[in-house]
Amino acid sequence: MNKIFLILLIVVSFFSVNAQKLQFVFSDSTILPLKPTGNLHGISAIEYVASKNQWHLASDRGNYFVFDSIKTIRDFEKAEKTLVPKSTHNWFEAVRFDKDNGRFIYAVENEYEPIWENIDSTTFVAYYDSYPPKVGKPHFLIPPMWLPADNKGVESLAITESGNIWVAPEAGWTGETEVGQDTIHFRKFVKSADGYKQPEAFSYVIDRSGCPFGPSEKRGGISEILSVNENQLLVLERCYDNGKGGTLTTKAKLWNATVKGSHLEKDKEPAFDFNTQMPFAPDNLEGMSWWPTNGGKRKLIIVSDDNPGLKNKQRTQLILLEEK
Repeated sequence: MNKIFLILLIVVSFFSVNAQKLQFVFSDSTILPLKPTGNLHGISAIEYVASKNQWHLASDRGNYFVFDSIKTIRDFEKAEKTLVPKSTHNWFEAVRFDKDNGRFIYAVENEYEPIWENIDSTTFVAYYDSYPPKVGKPHFLIPPMWLPADNKGVESLAITESGNIWVAPEAGWTGETEVGQDTIHFRKFVKSADGYKQPEAFSYVIDRSGCPFGPSEKRGGISEILSVNENQLLVLERCYDNGKGGTLTTKAKLWNATVKGSHLEKDKEPAFDFNTQMPFAPDNLEGMSWWPTNGGKRKLIIVSDDNPGLKNKQRTQLILLEEK
């Protein structure tokens, strides 16, 4: 009996050490100029590459930026005035780098229906063995597939210290996107010697209650994920409360989720609530990365997408959070 109790104590201790309860507070922010001033518009992805002290930002209209010598979030606005973006054909939603081999992993979400800007209506996750990508076809983790619902493809990637990749659908895969179907699935691709193993599925309960009036936003949405450790993720859920009766505001919460068997379990309370813990209203939050620190408390940077068009008056927001 004592042996059983000891084993249970060890298991509980292991999970208590490795499953961190995370809470964040607002630290700093900057809001960039309205379109068409500047270059940082439509930003949906952000990643820090420590080995090169570089920031990589990408837009969902194909622009790609590489920034050096960023010390504060206000430096992005200074640097963008002279930086020329690289134009690509990819509508990026997330970018990540494997720190061990420089592998470049990215997610793309095109339109639900073909439009004049882009006749492609698929979403996918792929990688190149280096950045900039060499000539040739990318390796697909999730080959191009039709979006399961309007504006609901793949927007989120996370990479762990060991190089394993997590992929989250924005509102669920095909058959999982409707209100009343709250359980969706993340996919984990374990890194192997020659690529990645077949993905493992982990269930996750998405919040579909935030924006009940919007035709597509009532499904909720996961706009980014970030690795805390091998078995823990930060999950950014947000939706735009549009439609008749809506508040026309973005609803957003950051959740800490821990692997429990084949399930990703959220903490009881969000790690950060953008609608109650910020001094201003959040916009269309899309990208998230760890901010480099020299020890001490960890920080997160979150960037918003100000969307196409000159009439919407949205702004690119850069928000810094600090761990409690």
